[in-house]
Amino acid sequence: MHRNETNLSTKLQRIEELAEKDQNMRFTSLAHLLNPEMLRTSFKKLNQHGAAGVDGITVKEYREYLGINTEALHKELKSGKYRATSVRRVYIPKADGKLRPLGIPTVKDRVLQRAVGDIISKIYEPYFIENSYGFRPKRSCHDAINALKKAARSKRSNYVVEADIKSYFDTVNHDWMMKFLSHRIADKQILRLVKKWLNAGHMENGVVSHNEEGTPQGGPISPLLANIYLHYVLDLWFEKRFKKSCEGRAKLIRYADDFVVCFEKKEEAERFMIEMEKRFAAFNLTLAVDKTQLIEFSKRSRHNVTKGECIVKKTFDFLGFTHYMRRKNNGKYTVASKPSRKSRNKFLKSVKGWLRDNISKNVWYHAFSLRKKLFGYYNYFGLKHCLPSLIKTRFHVERIWLKLLRRRSHKHNLTWEKYLTKPWRFKLPKPSLR
Repeated sequence: MHRNETNLSTKLQRIEELAEKDQNMRFTSLAHLLNPEMLRTSFKKLNQHGAAGVDGITVKEYREYLGINTEALHKELKSGKYRATSVRRVYIPKADGKLRPLGIPTVKDRVLQRAVGDIISKIYEPYFIENSYGFRPKRSCHDAINALKKAARSKRSNYVVEADIKSYFDTVNHDWMMKFLSHRIADKQILRLVKKWLNAGHMENGVVSHNEEGTPQGGPISPLLANIYLHYVLDLWFEKRFKKSCEGRAKLIRYADDFVVCFEKKEEAERFMIEMEKRFAAFNLTLAVDKTQLIEFSKRSRHNVTKGECIVKKTFDFLGFTHYMRRKNNGKYTVASKPSRKSRNKFLKSVKGWLRDNISKNVWYHAFSLRKKLFGYYNYFGLKHCLPSLIKTRFHVERIWLKLLRRRSHKHNLTWEKYLTKPWRFKLPKPSLR
């Protein structure tokens, strides 16, 4: 490691130690860390294949003159001439068919956002609660799922509140966001930078729009800011106030803006839903009514039927998985997970779209590309009890591939039996668990 990078790492580590030692400390001197060395280090952490912003400069082009660009950015910061550029707005499809807005900042803004994000993360990481898993170092979706299973397996967990925030990233209030940051950060230059990014607005079809709320998804610092916002609005309120008023057990598991809460008593779960809605309204947040529900979810529940009609819903979705009670050989129940139908359909839709765009390519190219896609799917969804679902997904991928290959010729003779004998077909990996 370069000497300057070592010094930077030591300074960031020192900030984290101070933040952990005194959670009431406000940091007054942080902007001096934004030197050319840190900016170059931040650039290396960016997605090197990321899209260009409104200025059209790609990551590759920025890298060609990295030294000059970072020196120029540092001079802009020191002179106070830095201005945040509007983000380029694009839309990506969601699992339910709707479109999700995504903001793409310029490479210059991404470099600076990543650097500031690294500093703020060191300050807030010791402050976050244990049951928050989104966008944190050494934590993943699987850690959140394991925590959920552990909580739901407890004898004192009988009900689950599944909640979803409506358009969360688009409704974060800027004034509250700055107040939350100022609890731990007193460096005015750092706060001004964050304020500039929040107010930069977005460009769509050549028209720039400015919003008084929201933190656009796509920027390196946006997930961290969104996490800090919910830390104050939800996490601290639940741990310090609501949980202490409960007689039974209550446990919150949150990943970004997705969260579930396990309760021992039904009346406390119902009270939580009412008070949570009021709490969110005070901070400009709204619950998605169609995605927020209270279900009975217990190993001893009489609704854990496996056959016949079930009047009461007994499953819920969290982080792409459907969680349910599975009957074991001894007749008892355990918490199990499988890929949700929405997640599976989203994956199959993406495979179908990719094949349509590359239908004229060589079948071996198809095979190796589909191989990578399936490996990625298995890597995320390959948990215990998921193997039957993975096998079905692989089968659907093969059927989609075969159907599109048949369309390449009006007089095809590619039957399913012939397809099974093709050598390139065997490149598709068989499902495996983590």
